[in-house]
Amino acid sequence: MRILLMTDWMTPIRDALNTALPDHDIVTAEPDQLPDEIARANVLIPARNPITPVELQQATNLQLIQQFGAGVDAVDLEGAAALGIPVANVPSGPSDLAKAVAEFALFHMIGAGRRFATLQQALAKQSIQTPFGASVFEARVCIIGVGGIGSALARLLQAFDCDVVGVKRTPDDGLAKELGMERIYPSNQLREAVRDCGFVVVAVPLTEETTNLITTEVIEAMPRGSVLVNVARGPVVNEDALMAALSRGHLASAGLDVFWDEPVDPTHPVFKEEVFTTPHCASSCDLFLRGTARVVRGNIERLERGEALEHQLN
Repeated sequence: MRILLMTDWMTPIRDALNTALPDHDIVTAEPDQLPDEIARANVLIPARNPITPVELQQATNLQLIQQFGAGVDAVDLEGAAALGIPVANVPSGPSDLAKAVAEFALFHMIGAGRRFATLQQALAKQSIQTPFGASVFEARVCIIGVGGIGSALARLLQAFDCDVVGVKRTPDDGLAKELGMERIYPSNQLREAVRDCGFVVVAVPLTEETTNLITTEVIEAMPRGSVLVNVARGPVVNEDALMAALSRGHLASAGLDVFWDEPVDPTHPVFKEEVFTTPHCASSCDLFLRGTARVVRGNIERLERGEALEHQLN
């Protein structure tokens, strides 16, 4: 079975797949070689590449689109279904992605809260005038999206003696108790949930419903001087609302692993504000690679045996 990893620069992913699937032909391709390789592939692993009607029409031997991770917002699910091509992902829980991203969210809470961007500038200027930031210890935190990532973060925050609330489309008192959370609010009570929270962490998937979920009204409901962290997708947070809140100081800082357009323009005005930034890499660690490769292997083996796939989306 020929498996095409649709990127030639993610060597760690290729190595993890080779380890998990030593008897399979795993290939990558330069951009100009992709059409030919797509036509030959039995399995496509898009990574961060889009799967549009163009790629689907090229894929004459394709049996499965298997994402190496959870996000499939760039995959034409309906088009694939119309051609009888199943699309599957690797949810955050089974892949350990949830743990990896939750760890990174905590990293951003500390980085943004303690004002790392300004501290680095002070270091470069040999300045001893450094800001007093916000500690995560004993903070009140709202986690927007209490799925795999949000749940893993809530567990981590127990070690910091935080008061944690969450937001979930369907509140679950049992889950809140299990995670040591004060309460899980329904999504229509978002402004009430973030009130009095020094940190708000966004960890929801990007859908039509969650696009621009974090509006000016939501940010205004947060206390002045609070910190917003986004490890979800850039468009979940309204760009104008975030920029305005940072520029006028309503938000003390923001931690951003994701942006509205990626790769982000280095001249974007957000970099003139108090932001702690990383290039959409929250899951980039060995824990995620091993766990995700394990789940991908299982699905490819099911495909070969003619069994039902796990985590199929269409």
